[in-house]
Amino acid sequence: MTAFAPATPLFISTLILSTFLSISASHWLLLWLGLELNLLSFIPFIMTSKSLQETEGAIKYFMAQALGSALILLGALMLFNPHLSPELSMIPIILGAMNKLGLAPCHFWFPTVMASISWLSCLTLATWQKIIPLMILISLPMNQSFLFLILAGALSSLIGGIGGMNQTSLRPLLAYSSIGHLGWMICTSTVSSSTATIYFISYILIVTPIMTLLMTKNIFSNIQLFSLAKSKLSFQLSAAILFMSLGGLPPLFGFFPKWMAIQSMTSSEMLFLPLILIFGALMNLYFYLNLSFPMIISFLTPSLMKKKSKIPIMALFSLGLGICPLSLFLI
Repeated sequence: MTAFAPATPLFISTLILSTFLSISASHWLLLWLGLELNLLSFIPFIMTSKSLQETEGAIKYFMAQALGSALILLGALMLFNPHLSPELSMIPIILGAMNKLGLAPCHFWFPTVMASISWLSCLTLATWQKIIPLMILISLPMNQSFLFLILAGALSSLIGGIGGMNQTSLRPLLAYSSIGHLGWMICTSTVSSSTATIYFISYILIVTPIMTLLMTKNIFSNIQLFSLAKSKLSFQLSAAILFMSLGGLPPLFGFFPKWMAIQSMTSSEMLFLPLILIFGALMNLYFYLNLSFPMIISFLTPSLMKKKSKIPIMALFSLGLGICPLSLFLI
C-alpha cells in the first residue's frame, strides 16, 4: 500500500483550490498563478512512495509543465504589448495549453509519466489535471485558434490510436487512449463548447471506475489482467464492459459522447474531420477489444457458467448509462 505523507491533505487541498482559482480568474496572470500552484501541489502527490520510478516521472512532469507555464506566461505578457497582434500573442498560449494537456504533437511526456506513477496519480493526471488547460483551449476565440485546434485534435486522435496498438502495459495504453479522447474534445470544442464539456465529463465517468478497478487489484500489465480474470468471474465482466465502453462500442455509455460530437460537427458542415476522428477511435476500439475478448470468452465457458456470480456494480453502471440514452432515442 502507498504510504501518504502527513502533508498530503495540504497538497490535495491546494491542488483543488488552485484549479478553482484558475477557472474563476479574470486575468491571465491569476490564471498562470493557479497553474503554478497546481503544478507544485501535484508533484509531491506523485512522489508518495519515494521510489526512483515515481521520482523520474515527477521530474519529467515538472519539466513539461514548466515549459507549458512559461509559454502561457509569455503569451500573457505579449498581450500587453500594443505593437503585437492578438493572433500572434495567442500562439504561445495555445502551445502552452497543448503542452500541459498532453495534446499532440506535445504529447511525448504524457505516456512516459503515466507509466512511472501510481494508479491514483494516473487517475488524477488523466482527469483533474486536464481541467485548467482544457478550459483555456475551449475559451479561446475560435477565429484565432480554430486551425491550431483542428490540426491538434485530428493528430491526437490518430496518435492515440496508433500509439496504443503495441502496448502491453495498461498505464501507457490508457495514456494513449486519453490522448485520443482529447482529440475528440478539442475538435468538438471548435463547434460546441458545451458538447466538449459533456464529452470530458463522460470520459471521467468511464475512466474513473476502470482505474479504480485496476488500482484495487494492483494490475499494471495485460498478463496480470488476464491471469486475474481467469479466477475472478465478476472482475471479467466488469473489466470487459468498462474497456469496451471506453473504446466507444455501442450501445455502451462511451458511444454517446462520440455520437453527440459527430452530430455537432456534421451540423456545422464539418464532414471530413469526423472521418479522421472515427478512424482514430476505431484503432482505440481495436486494442480495447483485444483486452475484452479473452475475458468475455472465458466468462462464457461452460465451466465458469456453472459458478454463481453477481454482475458487478461498475459493469451495471456502464451498461445503465449506455442503455438509458438509447431508450430516449428509441421512444
